[in-house]
Amino acid sequence: MSKSHIKKKRHSPIRTLIFLLLLFILLIGILLGTIYMKLGNIQTKNLDQTQLVTVSQDANMQNYTNYAFFGIDSQTGSMADRGNRSDSIIVVSIHNETKAVKLLSIYRDTFVSINGKYSKINAAYSWGGPELAVSTINRNLDLNIEKYATVNFKILADIVDALGGIEINVKKNVLNDLNRYIKDMNRINGGNSEKISAAGTYTLDGNQAVAYSRIRYTSGGDLARAGRQREVLQKIFEKGKRSPLKLMSVMDKVLPQIKTNMDQSELFSMFLSIMKYDIKDQQGFPWDQKELRYYGAYYGFPTTLEENAIRAHKYLFETSDYQVSEELSKINQKIIWRAGY
Repeated sequence: MSKSHIKKKRHSPIRTLIFLLLLFILLIGILLGTIYMKLGNIQTKNLDQTQLVTVSQDANMQNYTNYAFFGIDSQTGSMADRGNRSDSIIVVSIHNETKAVKLLSIYRDTFVSINGKYSKINAAYSWGGPELAVSTINRNLDLNIEKYATVNFKILADIVDALGGIEINVKKNVLNDLNRYIKDMNRINGGNSEKISAAGTYTLDGNQAVAYSRIRYTSGGDLARAGRQREVLQKIFEKGKRSPLKLMSVMDKVLPQIKTNMDQSELFSMFLSIMKYDIKDQQGFPWDQKELRYYGAYYGFPTTLEENAIRAHKYLFETSDYQVSEELSKINQKIIWRAGY
């Protein structure tokens, strides 16, 4: 038989497709396995359940999972449970079926009951760690939060840098404070981030973005500050969804800077659902307040705590005409008495 009659052996297209599919599955498995292992680097700190207070009067809350997110203003990078005030406090509420996310910032100067003592809500973390901080949120808003995560400012800078920066529209009235905080973040985190010379839209690097989120002494005060923090977090979330591999590059550096009571499996399950999550809205608590001087310091007094808590349940859980708990009602009356309005 001549060579011209010898038929070349051909591979079946189906066999090739199956091989490529199996290879893809293997690579995805390796990637997910790597991510699962890396999540083990997060600091796990369980809450002392004997110290945790939850309120579950709102039946609609069973359709949601609620989390408390704390950003501590540690000048040394310390993640200690006590001694660090939580200058960023955000309630994250996720609908269990739709994965719709709502954010509710709690202003750091809000006057609340901290286990019977009245002070700014950001003191709770410093006085009693996450147990007291979470319980304080639950008591003053009638919430059932049992999950928390704590970070310091450096982690946000590292994530923003890994993503290649985030786009922010910088207003003229914040320039001086922004540049002062940029200098401060360069000192704390290291680096040489440039100052912003004029108003406009910029791609901010890590230190610049954290500096932007820390601005407080401008028009709007703590309310505007909390809004900038939510803006930075939303920008990070949106860009992270588009560039998950960039986040992979910084996981070893970032994850040890997180403290939470969520275990490795729970965090991995959340990671697998990340593309389903969608931030639908973000607002600040309390919506109505008065800034008043009390024993030598300025506080944000909710007007009233009860009315703001009812609005929080409407916003987060679509609960109409929520009836606050007996304890919240008593706290509300004591705040009114102290404020004198």
